Amino acid sequence: MTTLRIVQLHHDLLGVTGDRGNVDVLVARARAAGHEAVVERIGLGEPSPADADIVVIGNGPLSAMRAVRDDLSTRRDWLSARLAAGASVLAVGGGAELLTHGVALLDGSRIDGLGLVPVVVTRTRARRVGYIIADTADGRLIGFEDHASQWELDPDADPGIRYGKVVVGKGGLADGFETIAFDGVWATNVQGPVLPLNPQLADAILRRALARSGAAYEQAGGHETFDIHARAARADIERLAESKQFSTITL
Repeated sequence: MTTLRIVQLHHDLLGVTGDRGNVDVLVARARAAGHEAVVERIGLGEPSPADADIVVIGNGPLSAMRAVRDDLSTRRDWLSARLAAGASVLAVGGGAELLTHGVALLDGSRIDGLGLVPVVVTRTRARRVGYIIADTADGRLIGFEDHASQWELDPDADPGIRYGKVVVGKGGLADGFETIAFDGVWATNVQGPVLPLNPQLADAILRRALARSGAAYEQAGGHETFDIHARAARADIERLAESKQFSTITL
């Protein structure tokens, strides 16, 4: 049995879209596979732990992004080292945008990012709201989007890091894709929260995190208890998405 160390950064400020639920799913699925998991929640000014197998950074409004930006910047080398050592990072919404090169705001100002994700973010007046479905190599990514951002991949970045091709909804990337996934980072605008609806993504995050300790991740009987609910919710969203197409709301 391996014990996974899961760290949620700025849980009190970046957690407006059920991001604690993502942590709960990782813990439950790890335990169902016969492993243990411990969670440490780190706030402003608190020291980063010596190590982490999974880091979760949640979503938040501009006010929260501004509040945590400097503190998160001090953890850049720590995050980079964890990724180099095989850890997984899940970042959602505003938390994901703080990992990019930065966010250009409507008033002409800018929030500088950590530069770990090869993306530039531009806030827009068109808010993308509604169901989101995207086809990925791991299966369909399903959830809800609610953001007023457009992500642009660096010109020299590998286009293969675009994780999902959007089939319903708008997506975060300008070219009809949603979510960036590479080298242990999953940066997404899919909410809901994302992991309860997408067990295949949770498993990918766990598989990489356990591999750094030489441990295997295999589904067991307990996973079916979770997956039956996920399948039902996913089916409902796919059905509703066909009949209730959301587009954009102009701000």
